[in-house]
Amino acid sequence: MTEFRIVKGNTPNRMSRQGWAPDMIVNHITEGAFNGAVSWLSSPKSQASSHFVVAQDGRITQLVDIEEAAWVNGTNADPSKGNFYGNSLLKQVRDRKTNANYYSVGIEHEGILSQTNGKLTDKQLEATIWLHKHIIAEIKRIYGADIVLDREHIVGHYQVDPIRKPFCPGKLFQFDEIINALKVDEEDEMKLEHEWQWDMLHKTIENLENKKILNSAEWREKVKNKTLTNSEAAWLTLITLDRITNEEGLK
Repeated sequence: MTEFRIVKGNTPNRMSRQGWAPDMIVNHITEGAFNGAVSWLSSPKSQASSHFVVAQDGRITQLVDIEEAAWVNGTNADPSKGNFYGNSLLKQVRDRKTNANYYSVGIEHEGILSQTNGKLTDKQLEATIWLHKHIIAEIKRIYGADIVLDREHIVGHYQVDPIRKPFCPGKLFQFDEIINALKVDEEDEMKLEHEWQWDMLHKTIENLENKKILNSAEWREKVKNKTLTNSEAAWLTLITLDRITNEEGLK
C-alpha cells in the first residue's frame, strides 16, 4: 500500500478528552470541497472541527491531535436535543451517557452526498484505509488500547447522531472494504511475547543502519512503534541478506 503523508493544520475548535481513551473512529462526508472544508473547520466561526480530512485525491490534513477531542461527534445529555446520546444507534454511546467526542476520532471525507452518496474514490479509499491503520497504531502507542474492527467501532456519523445526521457519510461509503483491509493487516501483525525481543530487533536494525546495509529509518520506526508486520519482516530479512551477500561478493 502507498505511504501517505499527513499535513498538519490547526484549529481552535478542540478540547480535552477528560480522561477518556478513544476507541471509536467516526467517518463523515464534508458536503463540500477539500480546501473549503479544511478552511471552515479551522475557523472559530464554524464551532466544528475534525481530527482528519481526506481529499478525493488522497491528500490528508490533520487539524486536531489524537490526544485531544475534536468538535465532530458531539452528543448531548439533554433529551430535548436532536443529538441526545440516548438517540444513538450505538449501545456504547447510549450507555456511556457523555459526549461522544471524548472517546472518538473523527475523519471527514471530501464529497457531496447528492453526487457520490458517500462512495469514496479509489485513491481516497486507499488513503482512508492507511489513515485508519495510522490512527489505530497511534491509539495503541499512546493509550495501550486496541480499536475493535467491527461496525460498532468503525462507524458513520449517522450511527452516533441519527436524528441530525441520518445520511452521513452516505449509503455507498465503503465500510466493509475498510474493515476487511484492517482485518487483513491485523492478521499479519507481528506478535512478540517479550519486550526484550522488540529491543533486540530495534538494536539489530540500528546496527544495520550504521553499517549502511539499511538506508531508511522507516524500519526502525516501525519496530519502535511495534507496527512491523510479518510480511514486512520477511521482506526486510530478504533485502538484508541480499545486500550482505552482494557486499561479501565484492570483497
